[in-house]
Amino acid sequence: MTLSTSLRPRRGRHSGAARTDRLIQWGTWLLVVVLIFGPIVPVVYAGFVDRPLYESGGVLTLDNFGALGEDPAFWSALRNTALFALMAAVPGVLIGAGLAVLVARTDLPMQRFFGVVLVAPLLFPGLGVTLGWVTMYSPSGFVSTWVAEHFGSTPWNLYSLPGMAIVTLEKSVPLVYLMVRARLSSLDTSIESAALTAGARPLRVLWTITLPMLRPALLTAAILIVMIAFETLGLPLILGGPVDIDTLSTYLYRTWTTDPARQGTVSAAASGLLLLVTILLWLRTRVEGDASRYATAAGKATATRRLHLGPLRWPLAILISSYVVVAIVLPVVGLVMTSVTYIFTPAVSPWDVLTSRHFETVFTNDSLFRSITNSLLIGVVGSVLATTGLATAALVAHRSRFRLRSTLTPILFYPRALPGIVVGVGIFWSFVLLTPLEPLRTTVWGIMLAFIVRNTAIGYAAIQSSLLAISTELDAAARTSGATWFKTCRTIVVPLLRPALAGSLILMFVSILNDYDPAVFLVTTGNEVLGVTMLKQWAAGFAGPVAALGIIQIAITAFAVTIGRLAWGVKLHA
Repeated sequence: MTLSTSLRPRRGRHSGAARTDRLIQWGTWLLVVVLIFGPIVPVVYAGFVDRPLYESGGVLTLDNFGALGEDPAFWSALRNTALFALMAAVPGVLIGAGLAVLVARTDLPMQRFFGVVLVAPLLFPGLGVTLGWVTMYSPSGFVSTWVAEHFGSTPWNLYSLPGMAIVTLEKSVPLVYLMVRARLSSLDTSIESAALTAGARPLRVLWTITLPMLRPALLTAAILIVMIAFETLGLPLILGGPVDIDTLSTYLYRTWTTDPARQGTVSAAASGLLLLVTILLWLRTRVEGDASRYATAAGKATATRRLHLGPLRWPLAILISSYVVVAIVLPVVGLVMTSVTYIFTPAVSPWDVLTSRHFETVFTNDSLFRSITNSLLIGVVGSVLATTGLATAALVAHRSRFRLRSTLTPILFYPRALPGIVVGVGIFWSFVLLTPLEPLRTTVWGIMLAFIVRNTAIGYAAIQSSLLAISTELDAAARTSGATWFKTCRTIVVPLLRPALAGSLILMFVSILNDYDPAVFLVTTGNEVLGVTMLKQWAAGFAGPVAALGIIQIAITAFAVTIGRLAWGVKLHA
């Protein structure tokens, strides 16, 4: 009797703890579902009603899709987007994969240097990079003017679909490089070594052995670039706008901002774009799932035998260095010089036109300065909240017996496939439909929510990869000793995840700081953010302040990455 009585409270405590665990797990799952799919439902619904959602009495209709199909501007934008995606994907995959193979599999000189500098553009603000390219390579740009003076003409035109695709390489090549290099690091090199020992030439080994094993990574990278081409807004707006080249994202932006009566048509187009990127994401998942067909069996790990380039070592190193200078260094130089000169041209010495006026404008203009402080506030608070929530979601997905745990990972990865402008439209309609949330629409917190939703995949991936590397034996031992799921995670798993949590925190901060697409329909006076402010300043013709904001954005990013590296050992390169 005494024994039975003494055990009864313990069962009660365990029962209460189990209820707490279930409450946390269900609450986390519901929060994720609402945040991710909440903005999508209004977008789709708005495409099927005959009036804007803020007007009552709407009825279901297909007229919005009919009007979309009859709009020649839509079909032109769709065609341009498809061509832009193709022009960006093919060279992006070829260059990125080639660089990854040369750095990871050959005796190329300066490998450590290239390993860092080739991925650096991923930390640059997209709008700032585009401005740097315009400063250097537009028809009136510094490099274009110099080439025209010495050779009579320039062989490129930045204000065109091929020109837009070239600028995209600065972001797409590092992505392909990282994906292919990660695949190379996981491959067994014994087959390549056997072929080399048998007398095969290095190029033949690369073509017949290495390349087939890289097919899943190459296909995945190509699909990713196509998805980026369909979603990007700033680059086609800046380079395509002056010559009336619209992509789907700029078509949505222009139609929404210039013709409010066609918001239903915009929602219909956004629904179609949503369906398209969902199909692309499914294809990417299928390709990644089929990667096991290309796996190589290996027992004990073998040291990588690097392919000897022979007399091509230094010519290839010089060629890659030239790419780094042309595609990475010079655009940054152009951005810097635009921010500190009245005019940047070969006809005038930069020393004669130096100025601090653009930075003075940024720090004295209320709207411009507020965009910096708002972005910092959103970045800091948003990254902390997002990392906390994503860590909890990862623990539920990979360290619990929650019945719906397997759905969390694909749901959290889904928003990264969504065009930012579609997320922005969805958040806008969500605030309109849900009256208690409507006041958030004009605040920095509404924009922060949009940025968090858009970037969940980045922070989650950083946490998930480390969590999967931690043995579940520690959890099992703690649970056997009577610890609850929440206590086990809090006292054992989370401390082991601290480096990954720090990495997620830095990545989320940088991503939120540099994001802007979801905010274009949410920004009003008082809640300005860097990206949208730069876009509006550029449209108004103020390149100097835009460049100054871009430099400040890069400086903040570099500071955050440095702090992460020094304090927590966070590494953001291959």
